[in-house]
This record gives sequence, C-alpha cells and structure tokens, in this order.
Amino acid sequence: MTTQEKNINFDNLGSIKDVLSNEIGLTKEQILLKDINNIAEEFQEIEVLKKKFVTCITDNFDKLDFTEFIKYPNYDIKENLIKKKIQKSNIRGLNVVCVDGSSVIKKFMNVDFSFLKAIAVKYYFYKNHSSKIDFFPDLSGFNNYLVQGNYFNREENAVEAKISMDMTFMEINLLNRLIENKQNIDLIIIDGSIVIMPINLLFTQDIEIAKKYDRLLREYKKLYKNCIEKGIILIGSIKDTKTSALTHIIGNSILMLKPSYNHLKEFIDINYLRVIEYFSDMDLFQRILHKSERSCIFTCKKDIDKIRDTGIKKEIPYYFPLNFYAFYLKTAFYDTPCRIEFFMDENQSFKDAAKKADLISSILLPISSFNEYYGLPIPQIEAHKRAVFKPSEINLLFNTLSRKINAYGINLLEKRRSRRPF
Repeated sequence: MTTQEKNINFDNLGSIKDVLSNEIGLTKEQILLKDINNIAEEFQEIEVLKKKFVTCITDNFDKLDFTEFIKYPNYDIKENLIKKKIQKSNIRGLNVVCVDGSSVIKKFMNVDFSFLKAIAVKYYFYKNHSSKIDFFPDLSGFNNYLVQGNYFNREENAVEAKISMDMTFMEINLLNRLIENKQNIDLIIIDGSIVIMPINLLFTQDIEIAKKYDRLLREYKKLYKNCIEKGIILIGSIKDTKTSALTHIIGNSILMLKPSYNHLKEFIDINYLRVIEYFSDMDLFQRILHKSERSCIFTCKKDIDKIRDTGIKKEIPYYFPLNFYAFYLKTAFYDTPCRIEFFMDENQSFKDAAKKADLISSILLPISSFNEYYGLPIPQIEAHKRAVFKPSEINLLFNTLSRKINAYGINLLEKRRSRRPF
C-alpha cells in the first residue's frame, strides 16, 4: 500500500500516478518527519481492518458452512470447518526421522563451485520427553558432503536451479537409503515441501537440468512408494511461507455463501474481499488458531494436476498417482503456525485425509511444544543444526580445493563485486 493509499480513489488511475510521482525522491528530513509517520499510521489502519476480519470469522464459525461446496472436485477445502482442537498423542515407542540439507556456492567468472551437505536424524522416543538419537549416514551427525564444479557457462538462475535439484536429490536419496537400512520408522519429516518444485522445470530446454529433474522425480516416486509399502507417514514441515492460498479459498467460500444485509452482513461492512489481500495464510491463522489447534485441510500443489490434464507430460501420473494436502498447526503459544503437507492415495476419501491430518497433528504437538516461542518439531531443529554449514567447514573444503587448482597454474577469476578496492 502506498504512502497515501487511504486517500486514493482506485477507480481513478490518473490520481494514483499523481500520488506516486509526488513521492519519488524525498529528502531524509521529509522521510523522517512525515513519510515514516504515514507508513506507521497506514500499517496501524490495516491492522484494525485485519482484526475486524478475524472477528467476523470467529463470530461466524457456525454460519461459515461449506458442506455443499466440498462435493465439487475443484473446491479445495476438504472439511466443513475452519479449525479444530487436537489432543496430543502418547509418542512412547515412536521412531521419527527428519532430513535437512544446506548448500553454499562460490561463484567465479570462469567456474562455480557448490558445496552440499545433508544429514538425517532419527529419534526414538522411549518416553514422551526422553529419546535416543541416531544419525545417518555419518554416525557423528556432521560428515556427509558433496562438492561439485559447475564448468558450463550458464546464467546464474540455471546454475542455482541445478544446485537446488542436486541438494534436494541428496536429501531424498538419503531418506530412501535410510528406509532401506533402518527398520521401524513411523514418521518422516522433510524440512520444506514434500512435492518437487518448481513444476516449470519439466519444460526446460536445458538438457542437463531436464535429466536431473527427471532423476529427481524418480527419486521422489521411490520415496512415496517406500513410505506406502512400509506404512511410514511422510510429511513436509514448512517453517515460513508467504502463500495466501487458503486465505483466498476462504474468501471465495464466503462469497459463494452470498453475504447480504440479512446474512453475514459483517463481512460486507468491512469489504472483506479487499481486506483478505493483506493476509498471508500464516498471518491469518496466527490470529485464528490457538495452541493445539489445526486449520481445515485443503488440496495443494495442483500444478501437477494441470499438467496431467493437458497431457503435455503424460508420464506425470506415473510419478504422482497421489493427492497432496496441507493444513496449518499451532504448536506453541507465542509462535506462528507451521504449514504441514502430506499425501494420500488418490483413491482415498477426504474423510481419510482428515483423519490422517488429526493423527499427524497429535504426533507433532508433543514433539514441537518444548519452547513456547519456537514451535518446530525437535527432530527438525536438530537436523537443521547438523546440516547447516559452519564457516570453518567451507573454509577447509574451499581452501584445499583452491590450493590444488593453483598448483596447476590456474587462477580463479573473482567477480568485480568480490574484489572491490574500496
């Protein structure tokens, strides 16, 4: 929202241009004395609108009945509720695995080097608050690396896409090897989405990236198959996301309920379709959910379905004969909800998906609520701590590589931004 948006007539595009042109290039004094105050006031006004919208939602839970819409295939909410309370499970005897990875790229004018690291942690909870921790593949929980030279001259985004795929493949392959080597895994947590993204790489003209993407799809398919055959629950736990998919589904659902001055009038009074544009899902459900509550489940990652429907990539159903769902779970009093993703066989019902969401939530609550200010599952926190690169690790690997290259009389051409003399 621009500094003077509250005074703009949005039907008059000319006035918007006038306001914007007057705001470009202010002095520091003008910004400190006026603009910053205006921005703070605007943010406060938006916050008031947000609170009114949340009040409308919470005051009308009973009237927001989406039952008649759920039967339609293109309607993405799959429960007739906004939120529900979850009871913690007794996790004694449960085996939970989490994998995480990190990457560092050293960029030069004549080559790029990528340093990758992935670690899996396995928690056996012999009591609700006591556990035994194992690491894979390295028993110490740190020593599993991959160093690559990227020699072909490509645009930076192509190099980053390739390295991102290599990083993801390393994590998913590690999980598949762990499943084959370890018994009695009940739950696997992936730090991030459980669906390969971005889908647009299916259509890349870069042969190397296309091959890597196809290899990654096959590794995901293997993971899904392993989890189904061994009865393992696979979830993605997403820490931070700016998506507003569920918020907009709820907004469209309210619209389909046909608010009027006799029905859901409060939403009309605040111009709710405008207000929801200010929300992300995380922001909205941070306000709606209380601790130990989850949102409704909704279908996600529908780009795959679009590609299936067009028939452009006929092998997609071969990789993904599954339905993907997501929901938001609040595990700690002072922290934002986590977005949780899971999958179901496409022949299973929405009721089955809702029951699985309850089960997942009941398992995550006792392993995510040790700190009221940081509500991630303990295995996910540990995996991240183990996987993140320390500066000393990068320095050791890169300096050794650099010395070997220099011994051949080859110099690495640093970019100018890295060697400014000022």
